[in-house]
Amino acid sequence: MKEKEFYDRKSELSLLREKYAQIDKNENGIMMAIYGRRRVGKTELIKKFLKTIDEEKLYFYIGLSERGVIFKTLSDAIKEQTDDSIKIENADDFYKYIINKAKNKKIVLVMDEFQRFLDVAPEMISSLQNHWDSSLRKQKIMILLVGSSIGMMQKITDSQVGALYGRAQKIKISPFKYSDFRLMFKELSEEEKVIHYSVFGGTPYYLEKTKAFKNTFEAINELILKKDADLAEEPKALLEYENVRIHAKYNSILQSISSGKEILREIQNYTQMSISHLPPYINRLDYLLDLVKRNDPVLGKEKLGRYSIKDNFFKFWYRFIFPNETSLNLDNIKFVSNLIKENLSSYVGRIFEDIVRELLVLYNTKEIKGLKLNFENIGSWWDRNNNEIDILAYNLKEKEFLLGEVKWTNKPLEVDVVQELERKSKFIQYGGNYRFIFVSKSGFTQSAIEKMKELKAIHLDLKEIEELFDKSS
Repeated sequence: MKEKEFYDRKSELSLLREKYAQIDKNENGIMMAIYGRRRVGKTELIKKFLKTIDEEKLYFYIGLSERGVIFKTLSDAIKEQTDDSIKIENADDFYKYIINKAKNKKIVLVMDEFQRFLDVAPEMISSLQNHWDSSLRKQKIMILLVGSSIGMMQKITDSQVGALYGRAQKIKISPFKYSDFRLMFKELSEEEKVIHYSVFGGTPYYLEKTKAFKNTFEAINELILKKDADLAEEPKALLEYENVRIHAKYNSILQSISSGKEILREIQNYTQMSISHLPPYINRLDYLLDLVKRNDPVLGKEKLGRYSIKDNFFKFWYRFIFPNETSLNLDNIKFVSNLIKENLSSYVGRIFEDIVRELLVLYNTKEIKGLKLNFENIGSWWDRNNNEIDILAYNLKEKEFLLGEVKWTNKPLEVDVVQELERKSKFIQYGGNYRFIFVSKSGFTQSAIEKMKELKAIHLDLKEIEELFDKSS
């Protein structure tokens, strides 16, 4: 069987190798917590790292089993991986074995889905603390604690009452950015890449599944819309995996945000939840699930903050699938498919803005079409009067400002868009040098190009976006 290709994660893999090399230099052990949502590729990263290790290594996957079964599984795994026959009956048995193993050799110990010990064998966590403090930290050992439940892993490592507080260094594994995603889909046109990323996001597990289909719409139909499709229930499964209670409230909040209700008062009106009860639920969607984030207008007022869904697949699912589950349960797939096709362009437009901002971050301190980028922050800007600017990057020390407009339409960008951004730039109440950038999927009219020349603005179409991303990789 062909080995699954390993994409990206170069920085994470490099960091693991660097930390492993430090053990010889410092003569001390290293404990690391590697966590992130399920499906983001944590185990694949660990497997890739372990293949680079020549010394002793032990990998244990903590299944959903009773305490006694887990200890038997540990005994069996030790026998399989080292040929050592040992009966593990409790946590001390296990860690004493590891301590003895690490006395005369360098060793890597991986415990995958470590957070499950909280429920079935919490003594495995407290015992690790005791043995780490007394002896393991002084040995040549690297302990990797891998977990898919962000909330539970943070409870173990971040909370001051957590047994491993202050002991484990942390690596958070997030879904791919667009620049990483592109490496998996080199065969697609840039337009199709943007659409595909907007629908399925950057989670490697989802993306691998889409590779079996000819295009994005076929993947949507086969993986999401059909009854019992592989990804049809993924968002619900994530809430259950994190043991999040009162699903109805979280579902309502996510549906509200995905439909464009991004201000707290709008979310309250949509969900009919108390305005005082909303923030704790939103905070859990951020802290526990890494799904929601708050955005404040760059150089604007914090009171105007908006909420957005971080993950494109969840954004798509709550925008198009969750509100139409009745139709899907009645096998009216065509109705939902047509709804998606009719509204997909406007949906992709917001994500295309994120992609352009990512590109500008990639080129910060470099040049794009003669424009030297050197900003300290980038985002969007808006005010109470519905004035919005898609891109605002600034360097206050240098008094340099870059304002941009991004369009994902089938028509060339018109001159009125250029004039409107020039007008809105007057609302940014900082003195300095203002430059403009315009990005359009379908190019620009001649009158728009003439006006941009007058403003000394730069402009990028989709082909140029593709070339810039290619050059940066």
